[in-house]
Amino acid sequence: MGLINKTDKQYYEGNNLGGYQFVSLDDVISQFMAVYVGDEKIINKVSRSDVSFWAQRALAELSFDTLKSIKSQQIDLPPSLTMRLPKDYVNYTHLSYVDASGVKHPLYPTKDTNNPFQVTQDADKEYIFNELISSGINLNTRGGWDFTAEGMKGVKKAGELTWGTSLGINNTLKIGQAPRRRFSPIEGFVVSGYHEVDVSIFKKAFFSASATTVAPSTQVITQAEVDDLAVNGTKVDGEVPYASTAATYNTPGTTIRVGLSTSIPSNNVRQNGWGSPDASDYDPPSPNLDPAYFDIGYLEWSNGETGEKQLETSVDFTNMQGSIYVTIIAIAPWTETDVPTSASTISQILQVESTVSNISLESDISVGLLDQTGAEESSTFTNYKNSNPSENARADDYIDDIYWPNEGERYGLDPVRAQVNGSFYIDERLGKINFSSNISGKTVILDYISDSLGTDSEMQVHKFAEEALYKWITYGVLSTKSNVPEMIVRRAKKEKFAATRQAKLRLSNVKLGEITQVLRGKSKQIKH
Repeated sequence: MGLINKTDKQYYEGNNLGGYQFVSLDDVISQFMAVYVGDEKIINKVSRSDVSFWAQRALAELSFDTLKSIKSQQIDLPPSLTMRLPKDYVNYTHLSYVDASGVKHPLYPTKDTNNPFQVTQDADKEYIFNELISSGINLNTRGGWDFTAEGMKGVKKAGELTWGTSLGINNTLKIGQAPRRRFSPIEGFVVSGYHEVDVSIFKKAFFSASATTVAPSTQVITQAEVDDLAVNGTKVDGEVPYASTAATYNTPGTTIRVGLSTSIPSNNVRQNGWGSPDASDYDPPSPNLDPAYFDIGYLEWSNGETGEKQLETSVDFTNMQGSIYVTIIAIAPWTETDVPTSASTISQILQVESTVSNISLESDISVGLLDQTGAEESSTFTNYKNSNPSENARADDYIDDIYWPNEGERYGLDPVRAQVNGSFYIDERLGKINFSSNISGKTVILDYISDSLGTDSEMQVHKFAEEALYKWITYGVLSTKSNVPEMIVRRAKKEKFAATRQAKLRLSNVKLGEITQVLRGKSKQIKH
């Protein structure tokens, strides 16, 4: 059976040009299981998961020093003179900048500087230690917060509030909750938002927050609002899905709980269960209604309560590892009495609004950690990137990348500094590449090595190295199986070494005509 299953048109108009030179790792594993494993074969029995493990290990090892490196990234260097390491980065092969003609100029690493951790000190040069877990969790931005019920389809009048879409000013989250009907009966949302906090390095802390709730009352929906909804209301699939009736409605008191838990709140937003508990399609009420969710502690406001509250005792984090979740639970218990069936379903112009603000988790015992205010950039790096390299102050009379500071003074010159392209070093602590000032604003290219295991599409091997991959898997499987004769293992190891060497020679891509041209450039006489 042929291996090409595309027409010429499908291939040349597709996005996998040149893909025939590669074979996927999944195909390699399947072919290995079919050909190398079975009765009267060198491997009589092995699981596919074991073969998959050794195939991935083999691909990673071959990627480091045998397969061609094709990974690269290009950026315009920002004023910070830093480049973030790619997510699948293992090591670099080349770093260069590109001139106006598109020609790459190599950059060279420097060993004479780095970006150490900057210890914060006071005026007397004494160390400053952090004593706060947090000076307040910021509600002004959505960063770090996850909300439930945002995907719920609903209607709102222009400018009105819905949960999670209105992050107000002054560190305040406004929560608008409307009645809902999914089949029957009328009910309210039980919605939540949570913020993950790492407390593994802290001891004890006080927890406080501020909130406002609304007391039970009435709301009047006028005919003008109903008519306005039809024009200005948010539509779903081009239509207003909920009918509205002008009337006076009872509105429930709201409840806000803000607390700490070791688990993420449920995404279930139902106030009431739907269906029979023993039915297969039963939809239970939200477990977030149960205050027991807050297994560390919580604060509660309800039915018009407002103001700041604090847990009576500090929270002990001594035996906790990893993260906890600062969680907001908002409950608006709409009922059929508030919105009778005769009113049909009511739109979200009928809603109640609560607020949460000033959430704070403050340590009452010094945690003894060095202040990391300046951790991103040390004064060493600041001076390095702001300096003008000495070689830039002299004229370069040469047309290539080799640079001599002064004519006739070539003895003892360090080759690393005999160029004006610029230098760099890799900050392994922060995962960034830092550059010297003479490449500021230039286009930088990073060519790097990965292990080829980042995505499924990357997990493929060149056909020149396919045999080497089989030998790697064979040796890996045999070397970890019991009761395999040592001479069989040694034989597999030798075959792996030979196949890898052969793959390197094939992938070196040496062409006789190209070598001939190079040697002619070196004034070598080459016979035709």
